[in-house]
Amino acid sequence: MQDNKTVYDYHPQTGEYQGPIAATPSPLEPGVWLLPAHSTELQPPATSERQIAVFHDGNWSVAQDWRNVKLWSIDTAQRVQARLGDTPDSLRATLLEPCEFPAWDGKGWMVNKTAQAAALMAQTAAELKRRLADAYAARRPLEDAESLGIASSAELDKLAAWKRYCVDLARLPDQALWPKLVDADWPRQPA
Repeated sequence: MQDNKTVYDYHPQTGEYQGPIAATPSPLEPGVWLLPAHSTELQPPATSERQIAVFHDGNWSVAQDWRNVKLWSIDTAQRVQARLGDTPDSLRATLLEPCEFPAWDGKGWMVNKTAQAAALMAQTAAELKRRLADAYAARRPLEDAESLGIASSAELDKLAAWKRYCVDLARLPDQALWPKLVDADWPRQPA
């Protein structure tokens, strides 16, 4: 008489193969084995990489299994999560991680120059706005002193320097390098 029997466990909802488990001999019926819930005596089929055996309606089948693989949508460049049975083709996805400002060309990711230029423009414009706001905030007390007639000559010199700085900042968008500015292209803030 057989001492142990191996059966094959599957997930109760998805049916995916969980692994071999031992059946228990029946204490009341010699030669009869008690199968644990969600198990079968049918051996699952062999699977390849990114495949899994699935038990459904009394039979095993092989399903695609890309669930633990990083996939990226070729439409949105966002991560997509595969479910049991999904493939990259069915999800319109790729294993290739997108670059910054991605566009799918049918074979791989390329840089979307229009999006890249728009992002650079927005970033540079935001930096210009921030620097101008800081400059106007620094000018305000000096302008108050000037309008009240109590500004010292040093304060008037500082005010003139801040005004020149603001004008230089405001002229930056007219420069040939705009918006591709490096630190050296920005006017120096008055001391």
